[in-house]
Amino acid sequence: MILRVRSVLVVGALAVVLSGCAAYGGETVGEELDGGFIRTDAEHCAVTLPEGWTWLPAKWSARSPLGTELSFTEMLFGRPVYPEWEEARQAAIDDIRSRVPDAKIEASDDRVRIDYGDDGGLMVLQRFDRVGCQLTFPRVEGARAQEIEQWEAIIDSLERTSPTPGYTPEAE
Repeated sequence: MILRVRSVLVVGALAVVLSGCAAYGGETVGEELDGGFIRTDAEHCAVTLPEGWTWLPAKWSARSPLGTELSFTEMLFGRPVYPEWEEARQAAIDDIRSRVPDAKIEASDDRVRIDYGDDGGLMVLQRFDRVGCQLTFPRVEGARAQEIEQWEAIIDSLERTSPTPGYTPEAE
């Protein structure tokens, strides 16, 4: 009897693990893993990667042919559960000013762009209502000069994917 219970528990646990593996990354990649349309984990933010960039679902990042590993994350804003956008925006600015005083910071009502200079990386935090989408391009020796146009194209492609554009609860 105990052996049967253990067997059922092991088979059940194995089924859960395997079903999770089968779906792994399935909701994050809109097309193929090389280039393509990529969404964050909760599917609120999306970007289009240039040809040659590879999505790494386990790391929530994308790698360029030159080795730049773009980090792509999202966050939610609004009390009582999450910080307000203004708090998160100011915390990001304060953190960078304290750690990298010579970084160029551009801040608007809905965006923070931090440029670490010609030989450094770049970070963009974009707010779409209660969702924040963050792209971080780290410093990779010699990559920025060759990839800055691709970085800008990725930033320009940044969009909020949920709720679906044009959706209003009143329409239902």
